[in-house]
Amino acid sequence: MDSAQNQKQVIILLVAIVVLLAAVVGALVWRNSTALPAVSQSPAVSPDPNSNADPGTGGAPAGGTGTTGIPPITGAPPEAFDPATAPKVPADQTPEEYVKAYYGLCEKGDYTAAFPMLPSATQQYYGDEAKFKGTLESYGITGFEVSAQQAAGDKITVVGTQQTPQMAVSYTWSFVKGADGGWLVEARQMGGS
Repeated sequence: MDSAQNQKQVIILLVAIVVLLAAVVGALVWRNSTALPAVSQSPAVSPDPNSNADPGTGGAPAGGTGTTGIPPITGAPPEAFDPATAPKVPADQTPEEYVKAYYGLCEKGDYTAAFPMLPSATQQYYGDEAKFKGTLESYGITGFEVSAQQAAGDKITVVGTQQTPQMAVSYTWSFVKGADGGWLVEARQMGGS
């Protein structure tokens, strides 16, 4: 009987350890997911986690790694959308195909071709291709998914989701019609719609 009681105690102890570990892992995942501010391409909204703003200082420029542990990206705050400098969707692509091409380049590690496909404001947040590459590689992205484009007048949105070992992160890409009737990359904001 003593052996059976010891086995029960060991099982109870192991279950308690598993529950405690699950709670710690859950708390870490929750902390990491809430530590990243919303990404925006508009100065009126929370800063991009890849900008030089440290969310732990209320958006003040960071001198270290900030509260997320990701080194800050130096660069100017985004300017308002300017059709003259916006990346253009090639005439033989839809906005959805454009986003798929972007993620395909990222998946292949061709950051030189992927970086200029980002909205101008997002490029400003990263500062340069090397910081863009470093940031994406630090996330440990394991795959991408792209939803079907949604049209509303002269605007199209496409949700692209990057899979990481910790979580899936969605970005809503916005495209607007240019003066020539072609599509321009207006913005990319964290969060799917």
